[in-house]
Amino acid sequence: MTESSSPRLLVVANRTESAPRLLEEVKHRAHAGCQIALMVPPERHPEAPDWTPEDALGLAQRAAGDRPVTLVDCGEDAAATIGALVERGECDEILLCTPPEHHEHWHRHTLPKRIQALGIPVTVIPPDPSGWSYSHGFPSEWTQAHAGPLT
Repeated sequence: MTESSSPRLLVVANRTESAPRLLEEVKHRAHAGCQIALMVPPERHPEAPDWTPEDALGLAQRAAGDRPVTLVDCGEDAAATIGALVERGECDEILLCTPPEHHEHWHRHTLPKRIQALGIPVTVIPPDPSGWSYSHGFPSEWTQAHAGPLT
């Protein structure tokens, strides 16, 4: 598969307890030949420990090995930017690992429905490795693969 026909994965991530699982998934996807773009939405709580986009890029790049990782600016509103990227066909899949308080913004922008309508697969890695709460309103097929504890 050539670089131009490689699947395009958009990773939307903040530092959570599940960051190791996220980085393993980035490693797996890079090994499978994905082009990887990374977006780090701004943390809404100033006291919350988050990584800078540059720190996240370094970790994702290390996980991806020899595959480049591109940093995507989230703009004024990360959820709106993700929606625009999806609607313009700039990603083939999304890998999401953000704190629960970010999820309400997805729903405010009707992102789950818009993304499902376009057929873009989404994998949600729960922010807490001990399990997953289905109360966040994401479609079950987005979360089932990661419902259990870290292995």
